Amino acid sequence: MNDATYPRFADAMTKFGYDWEPMTVTTDDDYILTTFHIKGKTGEELTATSAGSVLVQHGDNEDGAEWISAYGDEQHFALKLVDAGYDVYIGNNRGTEYSWGHKTLDAAKDNEYWNFHWGHMGLYDDRANIDAIKKVSGEDKIFYVGYS
Repeated sequence: MNDATYPRFADAMTKFGYDWEPMTVTTDDDYILTTFHIKGKTGEELTATSAGSVLVQHGDNEDGAEWISAYGDEQHFALKLVDAGYDVYIGNNRGTEYSWGHKTLDAAKDNEYWNFHWGHMGLYDDRANIDAIKKVSGEDKIFYVGYS
């Protein structure tokens, strides 16, 4: 699934045996992000109930794939959350490999695209992801795990 578009993340999900899907999220300042929704173990039936939704957000100089691939053969805790019944989403901030989109700017050509700072990621990227996950899940609140 989406191996060519998201190779590092797809490889990690295949390695550990999880189904997933990309979700497009647009921020209030027009950046287009890709958030990965881990759906469960490959071949297992999805359950209708969840222990809650969790947004797992990467730190500086990383992206969402790093959460999984950086642990080598060890299963990252985000996958353990899936195994425990949580609905897990892994975010990718603006400017990372998986979130170069924008409604009007081209990251490769427009310097204005890069006119943001870390505060924008918290103010816009996290908020957009949280709102999108709440909308998809129907939950009023979600869990957030992040570091920097």
